[in-house]
Amino acid sequence: MEKLNIRIYFFCQICYNALRRWDGLSALEVPCRVPLSPNTRMETVYFIKNWMANKRFTSLAARLLIVAAAIMLLGSNGTERDNYRSDVLTFLGDRVVSADSLPGDSFLVTLDRKTATPNTTPSKYSIILRGIDPVERALFQDAQTGRWERFDLFRAAMVAEGIRDIEFIRAQEARLDALVANVLTSFRSSGDTTPQALTRVLFEAMHKELLTQPYDLHCTELSKVMRTGHFNCVSATVLFNCLAEKAGLDVTALEMPGHALSRVKFAGGAFLNIETTCPVWFDLQSEQERRQATLARVSPSLATPNPLMAQNAVPATPEPAVDLASQYREISPVQLVATIYYNSGVDLLAKGKYPEAVAANVKALYLDRNNAQAWTNLLTSINNWVALDVAAEGKKVRLYDLAAFLLDQGVALDASFEKFRGNYTYVFGHWIHDLARLGRFDDARKVFSIANAPERIPNDKYLLTLMEGVNQAEKELGKGHVQK
Repeated sequence: MEKLNIRIYFFCQICYNALRRWDGLSALEVPCRVPLSPNTRMETVYFIKNWMANKRFTSLAARLLIVAAAIMLLGSNGTERDNYRSDVLTFLGDRVVSADSLPGDSFLVTLDRKTATPNTTPSKYSIILRGIDPVERALFQDAQTGRWERFDLFRAAMVAEGIRDIEFIRAQEARLDALVANVLTSFRSSGDTTPQALTRVLFEAMHKELLTQPYDLHCTELSKVMRTGHFNCVSATVLFNCLAEKAGLDVTALEMPGHALSRVKFAGGAFLNIETTCPVWFDLQSEQERRQATLARVSPSLATPNPLMAQNAVPATPEPAVDLASQYREISPVQLVATIYYNSGVDLLAKGKYPEAVAANVKALYLDRNNAQAWTNLLTSINNWVALDVAAEGKKVRLYDLAAFLLDQGVALDASFEKFRGNYTYVFGHWIHDLARLGRFDDARKVFSIANAPERIPNDKYLLTLMEGVNQAEKELGKGHVQK
């Protein structure tokens, strides 16, 4: 029995040591590992080990029960840890990796860091996207020249939203071809055969035959438009531009914060901006009426449940007094597809799917490096991953090391994003506090030294004050004066 007791004790010792190692700081150095943070489970195993050492449990049944509890504790922690191993991306930072060395379902994206020093060449930051199938990989490769070669706008939009059913895509293409053919037939027999007239006829046919249901803010997917008739600014603009290209019009897209619309160009430098979500656009007589129709379709900002730490997602509503034309950015068909990924990122962020939101915004930025809204939402997704998930108040397991690692990646991308600095204080402060509560004062000082590094939050007043209290608590504990 004594030998069994010793073996069980050493098993619990191994369990504790394993959790203790996972509770280190390795995530700050090795991104692929996500160690545990101080939590009630590790504290429980700590007491199990000490109870075993003190032989408080003498019966075999009690000791076996403790072993079973330790196994469950390890298993449950492993499960929660695996939840934070992202299947959709890996942060590389400035590490150099050959794209040819990556698995077949991975794709390497390199972004320009935002530097705080003006007039300096930004360094590169690499991210590996995972779960990329051959069709999406072909889409990204086709976009490298800045224009579609193998894909057209319609098929690229379908792939971006995740459609892989080629028969469905062909069937919807046939619907578009039939609509354009009917429009051109009737148009050629009409009295007015100018490109301006064709633009109006095609636009009205689109709303009569395809966009048959009310506007839906979240209906970005072209497949959903074709099935239901609902639409938003992105899907309506993609659809109109597809039709206009087939009809031989010179069409492009316009992007502004929270909105997309179309522009048809005519001879002599003339052009017409078209609010594709407004069925009566061509009946609006005044510029003020058209302005109000556009403002009505600009997406509102998305509220987040934690205003102290979280960052609102963009798009934001433009100020009514601002000239809308000054905010328009003409974008290519490739950049228009980027807005599909961007809108997906906004929806994923609102649902709390932070790794997926990061990946969606990285895809948007790969297709459109100048998409300021996608850049902001990339940073917001990283920030809210920390603020509303891994280190949020009320979480049973708060993964401080993962939170610190994510903040490091956010700062590496854009050090000017203010929320990162405040969340550094929050994460490291709670991390130090929890370690001190467990009597792990040396570890608390180690965490403070990491937080105090020049690239994080050196000489942070809150952390300095906190460490004074930690040191005082350690002294009092040594004297036996600490009250719990």
